Amino acid sequence: MGKLFYGTQTGYTAVVAEKIQAALPDLIGEVKCIQFVKAEEFSDCQFFVLGGSTWGDGELTDDWVDFFPQLDKIDFNGKTVALFALGDQASYSYNFVSAMKLLYDKLKERGANIIADRIPTTGFEYDHSESVVDGHFVGLTIDEMNEPELTDSRIEQWVSLVKAQLPAPALA
Repeated sequence: MGKLFYGTQTGYTAVVAEKIQAALPDLIGEVKCIQFVKAEEFSDCQFFVLGGSTWGDGELTDDWVDFFPQLDKIDFNGKTVALFALGDQASYSYNFVSAMKLLYDKLKERGANIIADRIPTTGFEYDHSESVVDGHFVGLTIDEMNEPELTDSRIEQWVSLVKAQLPAPALA
């Protein structure tokens, strides 16, 4: 059973995290804000969903900033990770969901197998995002501020990718 860890400043990410767990009930057994997580909690399973929102000028939320150095102590080799991020494409168009790329880069560096990481950018209107690699977002992208009516369908499409790309050993 996997775990979902998220960072939040306003609570929107917690709501989306719960929706993701509801869409993956057989795959995610625990949902927890990263501020309450210890690095050791990454050692006992093979599948993680990690996410948060972009804050300020493309930064991680404070709880992720505090935990981020702990990622250097975690070996992600053999672990599968799917990412999600919340952003505001209208008010923060110049760094829309950019913080997700900080997690993506660190997890890749630490050996993680990132799945569901080629999410189309169509349907979003923004000027720039660090989280676009090879023309795709590196994880589920949500805009609760401007398009909350699209959140459930975006989660549903992304969950289909996660299920299709999740290797069998990651389910153990």
